[in-house]
Amino acid sequence: MPYIKPEGRQWLEAPIDELVGAISSDNEISDEELLFISGEINFCFSTILAKLMGKPSYSKIAIITGILENVKQEFYRRVSVPYEENKILQNGDIREYRRLYP
Repeated sequence: MPYIKPEGRQWLEAPIDELVGAISSDNEISDEELLFISGEINFCFSTILAKLMGKPSYSKIAIITGILENVKQEFYRRVSVPYEENKILQNGDIREYRRLYP
């Protein structure tokens, strides 16, 4: 993740909070609510990227798809992996994985 310094984040945080507020009135939403606003989330990301890209070129497309892949991987690493590890601790691992990594 491209961690930017706090002073670089300051001017982004308020508009991001405003955008999130426009999509949902609550940061803690249910699975159903997240599904309901998934189109809005996609629209926001797609619009931001399209506006920043301007006229398409191979390099711009490669850069943007790389950014999206990195965002996906970082989200998976920071959110999904700890969630899954916690569930393994709560419920136990499946037998086949226990055999692979005793």
